[in-house]
Amino acid sequence: MVGDDRGQAFALEGIVASIVVLTAVLFALQAVVLTPTTAGTVDQDVKAQLRVEAEDALAVAAEKRQLRPLARYWNNSSRTFAYAYSRDRGYGSDPPCTRGPPGRAEVCDGLGELPNETFASEGYVYNLYVDYRNASAPRRTETERVVYRGVPSDNAVIATHTVVLYDDMGLTAPEDADGRTLAELDADDERHFYAADADPGPVFNVVEVRLVVW
Repeated sequence: MVGDDRGQAFALEGIVASIVVLTAVLFALQAVVLTPTTAGTVDQDVKAQLRVEAEDALAVAAEKRQLRPLARYWNNSSRTFAYAYSRDRGYGSDPPCTRGPPGRAEVCDGLGELPNETFASEGYVYNLYVDYRNASAPRRTETERVVYRGVPSDNAVIATHTVVLYDDMGLTAPEDADGRTLAELDADDERHFYAADADPGPVFNVVEVRLVVW
């Protein structure tokens, strides 16, 4: 009888221990905070929504005709986008094209504020690039950093929008808006525009504005 009592006690202890473990697991699951970087189905849903927002941001900018001027917002003398910190950092933590004198940088203000309002205010980080064709090797793509805030995480989403630049277009940066076309700049040995004429026809180059958010 004593052995039976001990067996029942051990069984009861096992049941109680199982209940404690299950309770702890349930509590832990309820305490998990789901964030954009949390793995699983929710993460995929968040990433899908974030990708849609990134694509919408570029679509709105294209509809407002801001992407093509952005691709030409280049300062020949500094060899950077106008008013950018550097070629490596681009505009860094500032929105694109908003560091210039008042009233002289409105060509890119809308695009600069849009990613900040859409992503930065929600705690996300983004990089903005302009990819273009290499004139000597058209199948090769080169990249200029417009906004660079660090190395994207594994959870980053990417949105792109293609823009065609034509020979008869000029630069949009205030100090370089001197009437010279991209074709004329390309023929000048002193030119420092990042892209070169990659097409024998009226097209100068085809660029892709790429937004990376994480």
